Amino acid sequence: MSIWKSLLVFSLSLSGIMLFTGPSRAQGPLPQAQVAGPGFVPGEVIVKFQPHVGLLGAQSSLRAEGVQPVETSMRTKLMRVKVPLGREAEAKARLMARGDVEYVALNYTVEALNEPNDPEFWRQWGLKQAQDHDIDAPEAWDIFTGGSDVIIAIIDTGVDLDHPDLQGKIVPGYDFVNGDAIADDDHWHGTHVAGIAAASTNNSAGVAGVSWGAKIMPLKVLNQYGSGSTFDVADAIRYAADNGARVINMSLGANYSKWPCGWSHVEEAFDYAVSRGVLIVVAAGNNNQEGVSCPGAYDQVMAVGSTNSSDERSYFSNYGPRLDIAAPGSSIYSTLPDGAYGYSSGTSMATPYVAGLAALIWSFIPSYSDGQVRDVLQSTSDDLGDPGWDQYFGYGRINAWQALESVSLLTAPAELTLFLDDEMGSVSGNIQVTTSNPEAITWAATISPAVSWLTLAPPTSGSISVATPNSIPLIATTNGISYATHSATVVVTGTTASGVQLTPKITEVELHYVPKVYRYRLPVIFK
Repeated sequence: MSIWKSLLVFSLSLSGIMLFTGPSRAQGPLPQAQVAGPGFVPGEVIVKFQPHVGLLGAQSSLRAEGVQPVETSMRTKLMRVKVPLGREAEAKARLMARGDVEYVALNYTVEALNEPNDPEFWRQWGLKQAQDHDIDAPEAWDIFTGGSDVIIAIIDTGVDLDHPDLQGKIVPGYDFVNGDAIADDDHWHGTHVAGIAAASTNNSAGVAGVSWGAKIMPLKVLNQYGSGSTFDVADAIRYAADNGARVINMSLGANYSKWPCGWSHVEEAFDYAVSRGVLIVVAAGNNNQEGVSCPGAYDQVMAVGSTNSSDERSYFSNYGPRLDIAAPGSSIYSTLPDGAYGYSSGTSMATPYVAGLAALIWSFIPSYSDGQVRDVLQSTSDDLGDPGWDQYFGYGRINAWQALESVSLLTAPAELTLFLDDEMGSVSGNIQVTTSNPEAITWAATISPAVSWLTLAPPTSGSISVATPNSIPLIATTNGISYATHSATVVVTGTTASGVQLTPKITEVELHYVPKVYRYRLPVIFK
């Protein structure tokens, strides 16, 4: 038996370019159910022996303990071992007590993140990409997929009102070009933009939108050639603000028109919308020039630049001192008229990523102001280029997971190590539960799976807010255990006051039980 010691984004023009359609094929992962805590393969543990122990010796040692090795990986030197069902924790402790074992772990199960079953999701690199130059959408959807209470106004060429991936999301809009209430798309641009922000998601068809639940208000200000006037744009902005839109997406601008814009009528409309709590996002332009195009250069809006799949500035994306933020905009796959789908590039495509994420944040925290949503978008973005704000990426490329995580349930530490000896009898620790969410969060804690040596002292549930964090006391004892390293998992779940169920938080607890804990006092020497 070994002994452990403690050590110490005139004529207005579109901001989308390079359109081409692609074929459709049914492919994509199925959604996975969330669990309250980490699951593991029942009746199994993973064992790693000390480096000096050979394979045959390790197998013999396991059989001597009455457990059966099932599989050995020659790459990792790990052994999958069959143990009595329901006695995994006990088997871990017994095996760890051996001097020839380096560590023992449960064979935890892993699952796909909350990925939708839309068959074209695999084409949407801006939502998920192996190189992680995306906005971490599946990770964010694990926290929240978006409610249906936020409306995104798409001021553009209209939207295909019959597209199967959009029609269920559309609320009444207006056609300012033809003067009627049928804001249908006779171009393609607005339909593509709308799908990026809020296509119907997890519906076994087409693509996924950033916000699964947000509604789309089509406001047509651009004709079949993709051109329009600022007169109609100003009218559309006020219409959106008066008819329930929380977010306005304007993937349009004037070619080569930079600050100062001199568009007082548009600026007045911006002021009107902002005074009603509307967040406005506007494409920065596609001229590869220094200077954000008008009207994105106005202070009242967020100007959005474009990144590519390498997390670099897209070659066409405008830059300069009035750029606020960036999002994926190169080769973006989305909805097209007549039920089609295809690729397009431009700061037009980057802008609805920001609009969709703003809607996601707003439905997560309905009490937020437009300024608070803007702050979250900027402060949680992935910093690209020079540290902090810079003229090529603004505050960075948006990150949906970081945005929601920043206002979710937080626990600390992620790992808690305790030491216990025979003289002490018991030892305690604490898990801090905090949030920056302005809503109160109701939480509850459990030990999963339950073990004999660890208990939670009251409170094991409660309510937290920004001003009132909580602490969960843990007590470890020698109850039913031998000298060894023992581990357990504390799972903390939470629900916001709005009824949003949050992703569980995990703290791994490790107890080192030894005959005696040696404490060394070192002198402090001043020089």
